[in-house]
Amino acid sequence: MMNRHELTRTDVTAYALSQGMLTMAQSMLTVYFTMFMTDYLKIPALMLGTAMLVVKTIDFLINLCAGPVVEKSNMKHGKYVSWMRILRFTLFIGIIILMTDTSWLIQSPLLRILIVCCGYCLFHGSMDFNITVRGALIPKMAGANMENRRRLTARQTQAGAAATIISSAITLPIITWLTPRFGGSAGYTITTVLYISGFFICYSWFIRRASRFDPPVSQAAARKTATIREMAHSIATNRQMIILVVIYTFFGIGNEIYNGVTAYYFSVVTGNFSMLTVALTCRSVVSFLASLCVPALGRRIGKKASLALGMGLSACSMLGIWAFSLKNVWFMIICMCLAMSGTYIYKSFGVNYYLDCGEYGYYKTGVDNRTIAAAVMNIPTKVGFAIGGALTGYGLAWVGYTGPDVAVTSAFVSRYMVLLGLVPAVLMGTSAVLALVCYKLTDQEAAFYARANAERESQLHSER
Repeated sequence: MMNRHELTRTDVTAYALSQGMLTMAQSMLTVYFTMFMTDYLKIPALMLGTAMLVVKTIDFLINLCAGPVVEKSNMKHGKYVSWMRILRFTLFIGIIILMTDTSWLIQSPLLRILIVCCGYCLFHGSMDFNITVRGALIPKMAGANMENRRRLTARQTQAGAAATIISSAITLPIITWLTPRFGGSAGYTITTVLYISGFFICYSWFIRRASRFDPPVSQAAARKTATIREMAHSIATNRQMIILVVIYTFFGIGNEIYNGVTAYYFSVVTGNFSMLTVALTCRSVVSFLASLCVPALGRRIGKKASLALGMGLSACSMLGIWAFSLKNVWFMIICMCLAMSGTYIYKSFGVNYYLDCGEYGYYKTGVDNRTIAAAVMNIPTKVGFAIGGALTGYGLAWVGYTGPDVAVTSAFVSRYMVLLGLVPAVLMGTSAVLALVCYKLTDQEAAFYARANAERESQLHSER
């Protein structure tokens, strides 16, 4: 008879599919958000850049609080499952606000961008908590079994890649079909609603599966948690965690700029917007294949080498985009595929990089901040969003983009290609060098720390 806390294939599938569907909904923001803001909500590029800097800084502060708040909570449906029951609603509402055109109702672009900021805080603030609770569930679902931890993150990555294939292939055709029937901006909104509804259903299924791993506990059983100051100190004294955060921060800034301006290459620079569907579909198919094949490479060369190799390949791809893709759209597509494939070399490990640092910190200090370690994963993402998002808006202003009817001069194109390729290449290349030279935590050490900490936890429970 199966142990009720044994990790099953269905559990892994539910974990992966729920995140995969969220990835599908997020693709609306990753690919179309900046263009939706400038071309439909008529937000000036400078105003957009400033607004994103402010709101993403707020998002970063929310992220800092997410781990401590989750760790101190003790709600009736379990520490983590209780949060997920709430987050499925806030994520649903937030993304719809972000992809709804209010220009027909509200004349002031300042008021429109304020509404966008509210939606951004709701959605991405919820993502802060979502990433925290999902990361914290991995040790609960997999225990100290490192292979089961890898299974969860690898299947999640593969589900995300598969969802990206689907969204890449059908999003623009759906929007194009909806445009003459409901209006251009409504097509984006309706598509977003369809995708986030699929997430809501799958997330509800995962909540039911996860409940047995996260049973509610009495208030008396809830352990004392570290203060925010103690948690900050534990991170600040964990050298490997600091290095990892810096690595992902540089990469996140570069990736945010690249993602934010890619659509303009097809809509403005080449004037062939329909090729965006081809590019995204090719990229997602190659990425899905990479998600199936590359984890074996990752297991062979280890997490450290995977991080350096994957980020290095992305950096080289950005250089290729800057140097050669202006004259050949297919070269651009090849570079897009290589850049995304590079990320899958290390994506299969996912939050395990941060959990490894958390296990290392717990072993060294005796203070259990492993839930905070999962929350730390979101810090470089949020910094990347804040700085990269602001630079995207400011970069578009520097390029001279004023709207879809902008004059495409040689100076405009030259500056745009620097923004699209060279700037991300420098940032991603820096990340690759730091991963190769400065990050020291090996797979063998991480496994040792996890086993030692599990034995410590078992001994503590037996003494109570």
